Amino acid sequence: MEISAANLTALFTGYDVVFQRGFDKPPSYYEQIASVVRSGSRQTTYPWLGRTTKFREWLGDRVVQALETHSYTIVNKNFEDTVSIDRNDIEDDSYGVYEPIIEQLGWDTKVHPDMLLFSMIKDAIANPSNVIGFDGQPFFSATHPVGLMGQAGTTAANINSSGSGPYWYVVDASRAIRPFIFQLRREYAVTRMSTVTDEAVFNRREFRYGVDGRANTGVGLWQLAYASNADLSNPANYGAARSAMRSFKTDAGLPFGALSSRNGAFLLVPTALEEVARQLLHAEITAGVGASANVATSNVWRNSADLIVSEYLS
Repeated sequence: MEISAANLTALFTGYDVVFQRGFDKPPSYYEQIASVVRSGSRQTTYPWLGRTTKFREWLGDRVVQALETHSYTIVNKNFEDTVSIDRNDIEDDSYGVYEPIIEQLGWDTKVHPDMLLFSMIKDAIANPSNVIGFDGQPFFSATHPVGLMGQAGTTAANINSSGSGPYWYVVDASRAIRPFIFQLRREYAVTRMSTVTDEAVFNRREFRYGVDGRANTGVGLWQLAYASNADLSNPANYGAARSAMRSFKTDAGLPFGALSSRNGAFLLVPTALEEVARQLLHAEITAGVGASANVATSNVWRNSADLIVSEYLS
């Protein structure tokens, strides 16, 4: 191919089509379980996380409630993914060899928010001090403080570490404020360095095609997520996780209402638990456990949540 402005424009426009083809292929889940927040600066602070209220009968003047004040900040990070295209390959009509890597670049762009989110969830277990919630506790903790400011409160746990298997997670994403946050400062966008006067072309014969964006992940309401490594093949362990979430109270002592609706309920599992999770959520009949192992019963947890399987949790 002759290296000309018109030919380069046509070539890189074709690469854009290939990129979009790769972008459209993989599934993406982060928007289903995380609050997507548009950030307007280097970092965003969430002073309202954790605040809860309760109604009272209006007698006399209004009573301004003393709410626990929290300050939670997510700092945006820069991300990029770039490939180079040798000028000689374009001149020698070998530019088609770059189509698979351009398509993969589109795939990687689509799944990058998922990779960030699920890697953070996994890290919240592996390195609890790396993922601290609005209350100053690790997001998955056995000692989340619960109670009104200035009063001796109790604690609640949103994790069960009594088992020995992989961790799985029950999530309620039905609220406006969800258990996880995906903070977007700048949309992922393609940049093409596709003119012969570019510095890299002059020095190294390299045209460049890359994607970059600014974003980060964080955690929201711990009351809407529960982690467990108990045996998921025993439906009672799944039921216990749901029961624990249903028992959570607000700072005002009222039911938090987690999992009060089927909509927005998710079970997150690593790939090792995919089969057992599908049986739990989709089978009509389930086998018993222990002494009742040979007794089949109706699966009470069928369709109780949507399933998300992520290799980034493995």
